Amino acid sequence: MKKIILSFFLLSVSFIISAQENETTIDSTKHELKLNLGMAVAGIPELTYEYFLEDNSSIGFAVGIGLDEAEDLALRFIATPYYRLFFGKKQNAGFFIEANAALASYRDVYLDYSYTGYPKMHDEKNTNFGLGAAVGFKLLTRNNYVGEIYAGAGRLFGDSNDYEVYPRLGVSIGKRF
Repeated sequence: MKKIILSFFLLSVSFIISAQENETTIDSTKHELKLNLGMAVAGIPELTYEYFLEDNSSIGFAVGIGLDEAEDLALRFIATPYYRLFFGKKQNAGFFIEANAALASYRDVYLDYSYTGYPKMHDEKNTNFGLGAAVGFKLLTRNNYVGEIYAGAGRLFGDSNDYEVYPRLGVSIGKRF
């Protein structure tokens, strides 16, 4: 499943880049591709694509996949579409606030000793939808490289879910094109 999702994401990114090369508009800096280093260190590498609607707003989509074993890391997959509103002097840079949604998949593997005294292996999978918010700051260089830092969280909705909150944290680097 990881390979299918990663292949789909890479194919989508290559399609977006090739479409950008064929675009004939004068303003060619409406797209951004970033890697979230903070989540990658935590074992959930996250790739983000962002499209600028106006000089102070954007929409984006982030996809993170848990690479560690389910016993070590319960979060297996998270897809996060978002909307950002910027308050900086540069185009789509500076302080921003973000409203986001998420589709998060968790897998919880644990031993239960409660009933018979003998361990019983539990393997629970949950996929839920959530809503959240974040705040952050984006830096932009003259060569259109970007760096950003942001923090926030969201609430997951659904039944039989031990995980009620999803993280929205990042230290990202990328390129605007």
